[in-house]
Amino acid sequence: MLPLARFIGKAMTAISIALMALLCLPVAYEAIARSFGAPTIWVFETTLYAFIFLGFLGNALAVQTNAHFRVTLLPDMFPGTRPFFDRLSQVATLLFAVLIIASGFYFVWYQIENEIVSATLLEVPLWIPALAIPLGGIGLFLQTLVQLVTGEIADEAHSVVGD
Repeated sequence: MLPLARFIGKAMTAISIALMALLCLPVAYEAIARSFGAPTIWVFETTLYAFIFLGFLGNALAVQTNAHFRVTLLPDMFPGTRPFFDRLSQVATLLFAVLIIASGFYFVWYQIENEIVSATLLEVPLWIPALAIPLGGIGLFLQTLVQLVTGEIADEAHSVVGD
């Protein structure tokens, strides 16, 4: 189970990085096309959807590197309680991820069932970008589960912003 969860997290991370790298191509193309008086109808919408996927799939990387923000007031005030609060935070994150997954899949199902498309010339079925929500939730859930089971929490996660 853990190797599969790690693999899925790494795959989501790779996809996020690839999307980030590839986003510059259509944006550059659009800039050049506009300078020649031939703007496109597809660049803004497709790059927006790619950015949505990048953000949600990036959840896996944020958990792997402990880049998610944390409120550390109580653990900082009572250092002996840090392990307890770390575990509590992970359980809360798992529950939140389940909520994201369930509501995200409902959102996707609703858009498929009602054949909702974007209000642009492309008329992209909106279930496609909405799919980023439950997939991001799955990445968040799996990587948090890996952390919870293995006890892997980097020291950087405990730093306070501004220190």
